[in-house]
Amino acid sequence: MWESIARLVLKYRLFWLIALLSVTGYMGWRASRVQLSYDFTKTIPTDNPKYQAYQEFRQRFGEDGNVLVIRVQTDKFFQLDIFNDYIALTGQLRKVPGVDDVLGINSAINLVKDTVTQKPRVVQIFPAHPTEQAQIDSGKAVLLDLPFYRGLLYNAETGTWLTAVHVNKDVMNSKGRIATVNAISRAVDSFGLRHGFGMHTSGLPLIRTKMATKVSNETTWFLLGSVVILSFILFLFFRSLSTVLLSLAVVVVGVIFSLGTMDLFGYKITLLNALTPTLVVVIGIPNCIYFMNKYHTAFRDTGDKHEALVVMIGRMGVVTLFCNLTAAIGFGVFALTRSAILNEFGVVAGINIMLLFFISFILIPVVLSYLPEPKGKHMRYLENRWLAVILKKLEVWTLHHQRVIYAVTAVVVVVAVAGMFRLQSEGFILDDLPQKDPLFMDMKFFEKNFKGVMPLEIVIDTKRKKD
Repeated sequence: MWESIARLVLKYRLFWLIALLSVTGYMGWRASRVQLSYDFTKTIPTDNPKYQAYQEFRQRFGEDGNVLVIRVQTDKFFQLDIFNDYIALTGQLRKVPGVDDVLGINSAINLVKDTVTQKPRVVQIFPAHPTEQAQIDSGKAVLLDLPFYRGLLYNAETGTWLTAVHVNKDVMNSKGRIATVNAISRAVDSFGLRHGFGMHTSGLPLIRTKMATKVSNETTWFLLGSVVILSFILFLFFRSLSTVLLSLAVVVVGVIFSLGTMDLFGYKITLLNALTPTLVVVIGIPNCIYFMNKYHTAFRDTGDKHEALVVMIGRMGVVTLFCNLTAAIGFGVFALTRSAILNEFGVVAGINIMLLFFISFILIPVVLSYLPEPKGKHMRYLENRWLAVILKKLEVWTLHHQRVIYAVTAVVVVVAVAGMFRLQSEGFILDDLPQKDPLFMDMKFFEKNFKGVMPLEIVIDTKRKKD
């Protein structure tokens, strides 16, 4: 049956090639529309009690994850010139596109009893434009005497003062947040340089922006790195530029299909499904090696290119099909989970691994049928002495040292099972950052010295509603 399919593919090779290129063009258009995800990925099912409690919390207290916190640590903060420059900084931050509000030391408020209405009245602790040091010193004394702001906006023991910047939630869920966060960082760094302060920023807007940029950059580098390394290995064995280019064509088409599939299903590029293009490269190259190896072996035995292609498709078609099928099932089972990120990865990976088989099955034989017959140097690897020695050693170990192999395997399995029981389920948003990363260290500083940024969000929301 497979030889009949092989002859059918070769007989209508132009039709199959045009059809594949047409579909690739459409998927390429789809791939150009796929977007990077800027949302919080749902790693747990939506019907999970913890997730539902989290959604209720958001409905009661508003959106979370939209506050960027700025830290300055100095004992000169309340000097007249520095404090006025700080007021100018908060005004500059309010003008950044995408910033809804800024809560800083200068915008702190106090509740004073109105002697006429006998009701609390809101008053600013600091004047809008202080002209004398005494005004700032008086406001500082009032601020430090209010327990509410202690550990929230400042830590008097360490001389640390915080400013919270509230970023619009729509901007946070779009690529515009990169420009917003970068503009905030530039303004803050400029303030620090003017006065010689070490400015530090943290908060979910910064973390999410850094992580999204990291996903985009690492996806590109992983993809390029895997292609370059595998191309070098292919050229090292086959000594043929056409073989390398054909293999790259297979994986490039596979990558286009994987990105196009994401857009077809309405998915965005997340931290997990961003690995799909690299996965396609890693699985697509072995497909090419299977086909090319059998093609060269059959051509060496028959001396006829057409017959060698028929043998290649007939013998390796079923082998490649089952290899890709098992891999697709292995990754596709993630689609059965109730976690959104795993579900998307399983769907995209499972479908594209199977599509990769059809791409290889059509593109490789058709292109080889148009190329010249392979030369002797292209098939020299079939008689490589070192490969023969290694394979012979593996054969001897497999057939004559079975007890040792079973014993070593049993020990490895026992150690692996013991390690499985030591695993703990934990998850933190900073898990993917090195512990020496400035972002990681800043976040740990905030956790140690302050109550957190959620109360700041409530304060900002309350202040915005009041205004």
